[in-house]
Amino acid sequence: MESEQDELPDWISSRIEEPNYNKDLTQKRVAEEFEFGDRPFYNVSQMHAALGGSVSDDTVRARLKELNERDVLQLQEVNNGKIYWLDRPESSWPIPPDVEVEPKSSEMTLSKWRSQTHVQTAAVSILAAILGTAVTLVGVFQTGGYYQLPISGGELITYGLSAALMSYVGLFASGAMWIFTQSEPDETSLGIE
Repeated sequence: MESEQDELPDWISSRIEEPNYNKDLTQKRVAEEFEFGDRPFYNVSQMHAALGGSVSDDTVRARLKELNERDVLQLQEVNNGKIYWLDRPESSWPIPPDVEVEPKSSEMTLSKWRSQTHVQTAAVSILAAILGTAVTLVGVFQTGGYYQLPISGGELITYGLSAALMSYVGLFASGAMWIFTQSEPDETSLGIE
């Protein structure tokens, strides 16, 4: 927790009330737990436990509410309660100041990638190729006399090869869609300035 050398930052000290030691729990004590404690955020029960359980939940809740009203803490409703974190000037999230946040990724997510038309067309085409191959093999084995089905082996081979041909058309179409959806290269990527 806090050593004798640790003091609250000015942005917190200037916003909290002077410690009133007639109260069971001061704003300063709660702010110290947020600043020097081990957690980036607390709910009422976590703060109650961190303070040693010497005061009631209602007292802890009241101090958290006061600190939120004084813009020392941020809060967010979660399930049936609230979580609180320091309203740090350098961050709008419950992230300690010594943590470097990576920028938002510009890479496409898997769900976004799967929802693209050319990817869906390619997936259906691959499925058609697999089914076409299976039907062709069944037709070949039937023609060889390994078993007898109500449809002729030649017809099965024709259907299977037709499905395979359609899958190649679908793959070609999905490749063409992908090429046309690509953005035009900008001048900096071409080395032109």
